[in-house]
Amino acid sequence: MVKVTFAGVEVDRCASCRGIFFDQLEKERLLKMQGAGAIDIGNAKTGRTLDDVGYINCPRCGSRMLRMLDPGQAHICFEHCAACGGSFFDAGEFKDLKHHTIVDFFKDLLIKKRGVEQGSGGSAAG
Repeated sequence: MVKVTFAGVEVDRCASCRGIFFDQLEKERLLKMQGAGAIDIGNAKTGRTLDDVGYINCPRCGSRMLRMLDPGQAHICFEHCAACGGSFFDAGEFKDLKHHTIVDFFKDLLIKKRGVEQGSGGSAAG
């Protein structure tokens, strides 16, 4: 992991896959900042292929992370650590989360049609 700072908020980015790990509340702070999507330099296509990875351990504390769906954009699947409150977004996911568009509305409709439940109470990956 390498440290990346935007407007005084420091996050960790994987040097290999370019995913981003946010400590508790860092994601929420950056979502409010204009231009913060620039920290997500990873390829979204590569990030989508990593959605199929099973359980991952938290890079901060080593606990097993839970797979979650963003309540506002159900097509965004990320990992959350219940122990330390951190979240891991694959490459391209934070930028997608930051820029909610009409295309996201249709992606979410497709997710609902496939029977995936939407909500912040994620289910364990497997």
